[in-house]
Amino acid sequence: MIDGLVEMGSIDEVIVVSVRTAEGRIDMLGPVPDARLGGGAGPRHRDAIIEHLKPWVDATYRTRPGREETALLGSSMGGLFSFFAAWTRPDVFGKAMCLSSSFWWADRWIVREVGAGPCPAPRPSIYLDSGAALDPFEEDANVRDGFDHTHAVARALLGHCFEKGTTSTSSRSPACATIRRLGRRGSRSRFS
Repeated sequence: MIDGLVEMGSIDEVIVVSVRTAEGRIDMLGPVPDARLGGGAGPRHRDAIIEHLKPWVDATYRTRPGREETALLGSSMGGLFSFFAAWTRPDVFGKAMCLSSSFWWADRWIVREVGAGPCPAPRPSIYLDSGAALDPFEEDANVRDGFDHTHAVARALLGHCFEKGTTSTSSRSPACATIRRLGRRGSRSRFS
């Protein structure tokens, strides 16, 4: 799929590094402990990527090591972690793509953090996507896809650190965002 996008000229060449998180996923990707599920080792995992994995990748492969060329992508807990890592270390991670993210984690900790904490500097570009069908009767946030939680993060970004406007490819203000709602069943938002 990525090779096809490169061949079509849709994206530049990229190096994809996947981190195995099957074992200890909750602990590794949770930025803070959740009262019911535990976790909370996200900061250690982020720092291990910064201090060990990224230097190894940059030394081993032909990379562009700057923050503007360094992105994280994850879904569910990985989406939460990607957002957290770019939010707390934007000097390293200039972009985060957060798909069906677990923003419900720790009673929506990240929503409160975005709304009350300082704006990251430099500001990362953030892509949020939530696309599962809405089911108001479903109790499990993973099954619901966290649609409402994703919108809460988007509202917190717009209410605190980002302005509604153009995308990161524009020559206008670096503090801008585009929110595009795609029907009733999904949402994609891009912030920069």
